Amino acid sequence: MDYFLKKLHNKETNSALVFKRISPFLAYVKPRVNDQITFERSLRYIILTGLYMKIILTVCWIIFLLQAKAQLIDSLNTAKNCSYMKKEEKEMIYEINQLRSNPGSYLIYIVPLLKEQETLVKNFGKGSRDYSLSFRTETDNDKQKTYIDTNWYYSNEEKLNALKTLVDDLKKLKPLRILQPDRGIYAAAQKHAKDEEDHQWTLLHTGSDGSEPWDRIKKFSPRMMSTGENIAGSYPKPTARDILIQLLIDEGIPGYGHRRNLLDPQWTHMACLTDGLQEGMYRWIQDFGEKN
Repeated sequence: MDYFLKKLHNKETNSALVFKRISPFLAYVKPRVNDQITFERSLRYIILTGLYMKIILTVCWIIFLLQAKAQLIDSLNTAKNCSYMKKEEKEMIYEINQLRSNPGSYLIYIVPLLKEQETLVKNFGKGSRDYSLSFRTETDNDKQKTYIDTNWYYSNEEKLNALKTLVDDLKKLKPLRILQPDRGIYAAAQKHAKDEEDHQWTLLHTGSDGSEPWDRIKKFSPRMMSTGENIAGSYPKPTARDILIQLLIDEGIPGYGHRRNLLDPQWTHMACLTDGLQEGMYRWIQDFGEKN
Protein backbone atom coordinates (compact mmCIF):
# COMPACT_ATOMS: atom_id res chain seq x y z
CA MET A 1 0.00 0.00 0.00
CA ASP A 2 2.79 2.39 0.87
CA TYR A 3 4.35 1.50 -2.43
CA PHE A 4 1.30 2.61 -4.42
CA LEU A 5 0.91 5.82 -2.42
CA LYS A 6 4.52 6.67 -3.14
CA LYS A 7 3.98 6.04 -6.87
CA LEU A 8 0.95 8.32 -6.93
CA HIS A 9 2.85 11.04 -5.14
CA ASN A 10 5.66 10.76 -7.63
CA LYS A 11 3.17 11.09 -10.54
CA GLU A 12 1.60 14.21 -9.04
CA THR A 13 5.07 15.64 -8.48
CA ASN A 14 6.00 14.89 -12.08
CA SER A 15 2.76 16.52 -13.38
CA ALA A 16 3.39 19.62 -11.32
CA LEU A 17 6.91 19.71 -12.64
CA VAL A 18 5.73 19.41 -16.26
CA PHE A 19 3.15 22.16 -15.76
CA LYS A 20 5.78 24.35 -14.17
CA ARG A 21 8.08 23.80 -17.11
CA ILE A 22 5.48 24.53 -19.82
CA SER A 23 3.89 27.50 -18.04
CA PRO A 24 6.24 30.04 -19.71
CA PHE A 25 5.37 28.55 -23.11
CA LEU A 26 1.62 28.75 -22.40
CA ALA A 27 2.10 32.30 -21.23
CA TYR A 28 3.80 33.01 -24.59
CA VAL A 29 1.30 31.15 -26.77
CA LYS A 30 -2.02 32.20 -25.22
CA PRO A 31 -1.85 35.90 -26.17
CA ARG A 32 -0.95 34.87 -29.72
CA VAL A 33 -3.89 32.53 -29.90
CA ASN A 34 -6.06 35.42 -28.74
CA ASP A 35 -4.39 37.67 -31.30
CA GLN A 36 -5.12 35.09 -34.00
CA ILE A 37 -8.78 34.95 -32.97
CA THR A 38 -8.93 38.75 -32.97
CA PHE A 39 -7.25 38.88 -36.39
CA GLU A 40 -9.67 36.34 -37.85
CA ARG A 41 -12.62 38.25 -36.46
CA SER A 42 -11.24 41.51 -37.85
CA LEU A 43 -10.63 39.91 -41.25
CA ARG A 44 -14.14 38.48 -41.27
CA TYR A 45 -15.52 41.92 -40.38
CA ILE A 46 -13.55 43.59 -43.16
CA ILE A 47 -14.71 41.00 -45.73
CA LEU A 48 -18.34 41.31 -44.66
CA THR A 49 -18.11 45.10 -44.62
CA GLY A 50 -16.65 45.05 -48.16
CA LEU A 51 -19.40 42.72 -49.31
CA TYR A 52 -22.09 44.94 -47.81
CA MET A 53 -20.53 48.01 -49.42
CA LYS A 54 -20.45 46.23 -52.79
CA ILE A 55 -24.13 45.34 -52.44
CA ILE A 56 -25.00 48.90 -51.41
CA LEU A 57 -23.04 50.38 -54.35
CA THR A 58 -24.67 47.92 -56.77
CA VAL A 59 -28.14 48.84 -55.52
CA CYS A 60 -27.31 52.56 -55.78
CA TRP A 61 -26.04 52.05 -59.35
CA ILE A 62 -29.21 50.16 -60.32
CA ILE A 63 -31.36 52.94 -58.82
CA PHE A 64 -29.33 55.54 -60.75
CA LEU A 65 -29.76 53.63 -64.03
CA LEU A 66 -33.50 53.24 -63.46
CA GLN A 67 -33.86 56.96 -62.74
CA ALA A 68 -31.78 57.84 -65.81
CA LYS A 69 -33.90 55.52 -67.96
CA ALA A 70 -37.10 57.03 -66.54
CA GLN A 71 -35.84 60.53 -67.34
CA LEU A 72 -34.91 59.46 -70.88
CA ILE A 73 -38.32 57.89 -71.44
CA ASP A 74 -39.97 61.01 -70.10
CA SER A 75 -37.95 63.25 -72.44
CA LEU A 76 -38.86 61.11 -75.47
CA ASN A 77 -42.52 60.71 -74.55
CA THR A 78 -43.34 64.21 -75.72
CA ALA A 79 -47.03 63.48 -76.43
CA LYS A 80 -47.83 61.96 -73.02
CA ASN A 81 -50.00 64.94 -71.98
CA CYS A 82 -51.80 65.38 -75.31
CA SER A 83 -55.42 64.73 -74.41
CA TYR A 84 -56.50 64.88 -78.06
CA MET A 85 -54.40 61.83 -79.01
CA LYS A 86 -55.20 58.15 -78.56
CA LYS A 87 -52.88 55.93 -76.53
CA GLU A 88 -51.55 54.19 -79.67
CA GLU A 89 -50.81 57.55 -81.30
CA LYS A 90 -48.78 58.69 -78.29
CA GLU A 91 -46.90 55.38 -78.41
CA MET A 92 -46.07 55.99 -82.07
CA ILE A 93 -44.55 59.41 -81.33
CA TYR A 94 -42.54 57.90 -78.48
CA GLU A 95 -41.30 55.12 -80.77
CA ILE A 96 -40.29 57.61 -83.46
CA ASN A 97 -38.43 59.71 -80.89
CA GLN A 98 -36.64 56.57 -79.66
CA LEU A 99 -35.48 55.94 -83.22
CA ARG A 100 -34.41 59.55 -83.78
CA SER A 101 -32.62 59.92 -80.44
CA ASN A 102 -30.40 56.92 -81.19
CA PRO A 103 -30.74 55.60 -84.76
CA GLY A 104 -28.13 52.91 -84.17
CA SER A 105 -30.21 51.35 -81.41
CA TYR A 106 -32.69 50.15 -84.03
CA LEU A 107 -30.07 47.84 -85.52
CA ILE A 108 -31.07 45.18 -82.98
CA TYR A 109 -34.39 44.92 -84.82
CA ILE A 110 -33.13 45.38 -88.39
CA VAL A 111 -29.97 43.22 -88.53
CA PRO A 112 -31.86 39.94 -87.76
CA LEU A 113 -34.32 40.82 -90.54
CA LEU A 114 -31.40 41.38 -92.91
CA LYS A 115 -29.92 37.97 -92.07
CA GLU A 116 -33.31 36.30 -92.60
CA GLN A 117 -33.70 37.99 -95.96
CA GLU A 118 -30.18 36.99 -97.07
CA THR A 119 -31.05 33.37 -96.27
CA LEU A 120 -34.35 33.70 -98.15
CA VAL A 121 -32.66 35.05 -101.29
CA LYS A 122 -29.95 32.37 -101.06
CA ASN A 123 -32.49 29.56 -100.81
CA PHE A 124 -35.32 30.85 -103.04
CA GLY A 125 -33.74 33.38 -105.37
CA LYS A 126 -34.74 36.92 -106.30
CA GLY A 127 -38.44 36.31 -105.85
CA SER A 128 -41.40 37.13 -108.05
CA ARG A 129 -41.56 40.14 -110.33
CA ASP A 130 -43.60 42.91 -108.73
CA TYR A 131 -44.19 46.63 -109.01
CA SER A 132 -45.17 49.67 -107.01
CA LEU A 133 -46.71 52.96 -108.04
CA SER A 134 -45.23 56.31 -107.08
CA PHE A 135 -47.03 59.60 -107.48
CA ARG A 136 -45.56 63.02 -108.10
CA THR A 137 -47.21 66.36 -108.53
CA GLU A 138 -45.86 69.10 -110.75
CA THR A 139 -47.17 72.59 -111.46
CA ASP A 140 -47.43 73.68 -115.08
CA ASN A 141 -48.92 77.09 -115.96
CA ASP A 142 -50.44 77.38 -112.47
CA LYS A 143 -52.08 73.99 -112.91
CA GLN A 144 -51.14 71.00 -110.82
CA LYS A 145 -50.62 67.72 -112.62
CA THR A 146 -50.17 64.35 -110.94
CA TYR A 147 -47.96 61.76 -112.60
CA ILE A 148 -47.90 58.06 -111.81
CA ASP A 149 -44.64 56.12 -112.17
CA THR A 150 -44.49 52.32 -112.23
CA ASN A 151 -41.48 50.80 -110.47
CA TRP A 152 -40.67 47.18 -111.32
CA TYR A 153 -38.55 44.90 -109.11
CA TYR A 154 -38.06 41.34 -107.81
CA SER A 155 -39.69 41.06 -104.39
CA ASN A 156 -37.03 39.17 -102.39
CA GLU A 157 -34.14 41.03 -103.95
CA GLU A 158 -35.82 44.40 -103.46
CA LYS A 159 -36.39 43.84 -99.74
CA LEU A 160 -32.81 42.64 -99.30
CA ASN A 161 -31.44 45.78 -100.95
CA ALA A 162 -33.74 47.96 -98.83
CA LEU A 163 -32.55 46.29 -95.62
CA LYS A 164 -28.89 46.69 -96.60
CA THR A 165 -29.31 50.41 -97.23
CA LEU A 166 -31.26 50.78 -93.98
CA VAL A 167 -28.48 49.14 -91.95
CA ASP A 168 -25.96 51.49 -93.59
CA ASP A 169 -28.14 54.51 -92.82
CA LEU A 170 -28.65 53.58 -89.17
CA LYS A 171 -24.92 52.99 -88.66
CA LYS A 172 -24.00 56.39 -90.10
CA LEU A 173 -26.70 58.55 -88.58
CA LYS A 174 -26.05 60.70 -85.53
CA PRO A 175 -28.83 61.49 -83.04
CA LEU A 176 -31.63 63.55 -84.57
CA ARG A 177 -33.91 66.19 -83.08
CA ILE A 178 -36.67 64.95 -80.79
CA LEU A 179 -40.10 65.82 -82.22
CA GLN A 180 -42.84 67.65 -80.35
CA PRO A 181 -46.56 67.03 -80.96
CA ASP A 182 -48.59 69.72 -82.69
CA ARG A 183 -52.36 70.02 -82.50
CA GLY A 184 -52.64 71.77 -85.85
CA ILE A 185 -50.74 68.99 -87.61
CA TYR A 186 -53.00 66.48 -85.88
CA ALA A 187 -56.06 68.32 -87.22
CA ALA A 188 -54.58 68.09 -90.73
CA ALA A 189 -54.13 64.33 -90.30
CA GLN A 190 -57.71 64.01 -89.04
CA LYS A 191 -59.02 65.86 -92.07
CA HIS A 192 -57.16 63.60 -94.48
CA ALA A 193 -58.14 60.42 -92.61
CA LYS A 194 -61.82 61.39 -92.87
CA ASP A 195 -61.35 62.10 -96.57
CA GLU A 196 -59.65 58.73 -97.06
CA GLU A 197 -62.51 56.96 -95.24
CA ASP A 198 -65.01 58.54 -97.59
CA HIS A 199 -63.00 57.30 -100.58
CA GLN A 200 -62.10 53.76 -99.40
CA TRP A 201 -58.52 54.81 -98.67
CA THR A 202 -57.64 55.23 -102.35
CA LEU A 203 -56.56 58.88 -102.26
CA LEU A 204 -52.97 58.38 -101.09
CA HIS A 205 -51.51 61.84 -100.28
CA THR A 206 -53.73 63.99 -102.49
CA GLY A 207 -57.09 64.92 -100.95
CA SER A 208 -60.36 64.76 -102.85
CA ASP A 209 -60.23 68.58 -102.96
CA GLY A 210 -56.79 68.46 -104.59
CA SER A 211 -54.96 69.40 -101.38
CA GLU A 212 -51.48 68.06 -100.73
CA PRO A 213 -49.97 67.40 -97.28
CA TRP A 214 -48.35 70.85 -97.14
CA ASP A 215 -51.68 72.50 -97.96
CA ARG A 216 -53.47 70.74 -95.13
CA ILE A 217 -50.71 71.11 -92.55
CA LYS A 218 -50.12 74.80 -93.26
CA LYS A 219 -53.84 75.45 -93.12
CA PHE A 220 -54.14 74.08 -89.59
CA SER A 221 -50.62 74.95 -88.41
CA PRO A 222 -49.58 78.10 -90.31
CA ARG A 223 -46.15 78.44 -88.71
CA MET A 224 -44.86 75.28 -90.38
CA MET A 225 -42.34 76.06 -93.10
CA SER A 226 -41.92 72.60 -94.60
CA THR A 227 -43.96 69.45 -94.22
CA GLY A 228 -44.03 65.73 -94.94
CA GLU A 229 -46.44 62.83 -94.70
CA ASN A 230 -46.33 59.04 -94.37
CA ILE A 231 -49.33 56.77 -94.85
CA ALA A 232 -49.16 53.10 -93.91
CA GLY A 233 -51.40 50.10 -93.48
CA SER A 234 -50.94 46.60 -92.13
CA TYR A 235 -52.85 43.50 -91.07
CA PRO A 236 -53.21 41.92 -88.52
CA LYS A 237 -53.17 44.75 -86.01
CA PRO A 238 -49.58 46.03 -85.82
CA THR A 239 -47.73 47.69 -82.96
CA ALA A 240 -46.22 51.14 -83.34
CA ARG A 241 -42.83 49.48 -83.81
CA ASP A 242 -44.20 47.17 -86.53
CA ILE A 243 -45.41 50.16 -88.55
CA LEU A 244 -42.16 52.03 -87.96
CA ILE A 245 -40.02 49.12 -89.17
CA GLN A 246 -42.28 48.70 -92.21
CA LEU A 247 -41.79 52.36 -93.15
CA LEU A 248 -38.05 52.26 -92.46
CA ILE A 249 -37.47 49.26 -94.74
CA ASP A 250 -39.71 50.83 -97.38
CA GLU A 251 -39.08 48.27 -100.10
CA GLY A 252 -40.61 49.09 -103.46
CA ILE A 253 -40.61 52.83 -102.80
CA PRO A 254 -38.13 54.76 -104.98
CA GLY A 255 -35.73 56.75 -102.83
CA TYR A 256 -37.23 55.26 -99.65
CA GLY A 257 -39.39 58.33 -99.13
CA HIS A 258 -41.09 57.11 -95.94
CA ARG A 259 -37.69 56.36 -94.38
CA ARG A 260 -36.45 59.80 -95.39
CA ASN A 261 -39.38 61.42 -93.64
CA LEU A 262 -38.77 59.51 -90.41
CA LEU A 263 -35.06 60.35 -90.40
CA ASP A 264 -35.25 63.91 -91.72
CA PRO A 265 -33.24 66.20 -89.41
CA GLN A 266 -35.24 69.32 -90.28
CA TRP A 267 -38.51 68.33 -88.59
CA THR A 268 -39.43 69.91 -85.27
CA HIS A 269 -43.03 68.73 -84.83
CA MET A 270 -45.29 65.88 -85.84
CA ALA A 271 -48.61 64.15 -85.28
CA CYS A 272 -49.65 60.52 -85.69
CA LEU A 273 -53.16 59.27 -86.31
CA THR A 274 -54.50 55.74 -86.41
CA ASP A 275 -57.84 55.21 -88.10
CA GLY A 276 -58.26 51.62 -86.99
CA LEU A 277 -59.30 48.85 -89.33
CA GLN A 278 -60.30 50.35 -92.66
CA GLU A 279 -60.66 48.50 -95.96
CA GLY A 280 -58.95 45.39 -94.56
CA MET A 281 -55.95 47.13 -93.03
CA TYR A 282 -55.08 49.06 -89.87
CA ARG A 283 -54.37 52.54 -91.19
CA TRP A 284 -51.85 55.12 -90.00
CA ILE A 285 -51.02 58.69 -90.99
CA GLN A 286 -47.80 60.37 -89.85
CA ASP A 287 -47.50 64.11 -90.56
CA PHE A 288 -44.32 66.14 -90.03
CA GLY A 289 -43.53 69.83 -89.92
CA GLU A 290 -40.69 72.29 -89.41
CA LYS A 291 -41.81 75.26 -87.35
CA ASN A 292 -40.65 78.73 -88.32
